[in-house]
Amino acid sequence: MIRNEVDFSSWLDSQLSVEIPAHIIAFNINVYESPFIVEIVGTNEFDAEDEDWACNEDWVPKVRSIEVSNDLFGSSWEVAEQNIVNMARGYFKSNYVNASKLKQAKAFAVGFVDGNLNLIK
Repeated sequence: MIRNEVDFSSWLDSQLSVEIPAHIIAFNINVYESPFIVEIVGTNEFDAEDEDWACNEDWVPKVRSIEVSNDLFGSSWEVAEQNIVNMARGYFKSNYVNASKLKQAKAFAVGFVDGNLNLIK
């Protein structure tokens, strides 16, 4: 379970520790509200003008999702999303070994599955 930024960064670094196929050019962290879980997926396409690029799941890790503490959900889905976005930005800027895979991608985003994306990169 993700309870804080350290948990989030450790989870994300672990998810990205495998060999990612060369055709994967963008990543998205999907956020689900009930239950509050996150997952990272990769896609072989990216279009800055069309957020549907994030719907393609051309790469998924073996363990697809992880539960997030309701404490991070806060009082609304907007608070929850902002908490995940902030943690994703922190990981992206970090020196974690596998953060480089996101830095080399064309795009990295976070968003609720039925909502808009927040581009980190």
